[in-house]
Amino acid sequence: MKIDLTDREIELLMDCLGTNIETIKQRHTVEGAVAELIEELFELETDLREALHRKGDGWGDPDDPDLLMDPVEFAAKHDTDLVICDAEINAETQMFNAGVKAREKMKATSRAADRRALKFAGRDDDDRSETQQVDVWDANDPKNW
Repeated sequence: MKIDLTDREIELLMDCLGTNIETIKQRHTVEGAVAELIEELFELETDLREALHRKGDGWGDPDDPDLLMDPVEFAAKHDTDLVICDAEINAETQMFNAGVKAREKMKATSRAADRRALKFAGRDDDDRSETQQVDVWDANDPKNW
């Protein structure tokens, strides 16, 4: 069955479904058949929303052979798109690597790195007392979790 609806009619139906779902939730315990009814109403609302917003994009067009094609064959047919995607992936990888290098550079020159080196180096020539050199951190102590 095919029914032609305007955008306004679809919006009204979605509003009615949403109101109906909320009314059912308020009046009944959501379990068993009631939960299934709510799920069906929600799926219908989602289908209507998709129909409203997917106009003219060719989705589900039986005349478009690309929609029914195997993904590997589709990729082979549209290899120019793959080149663009590879370039985008390379640019993304370069951007990510540049960010990692910048963070590593900042970590190496930060005061926190100096404090970590001082705390965990275990040097014998430092000016700390014997008590200060003992690390009392216990990772298994619940207060440190």
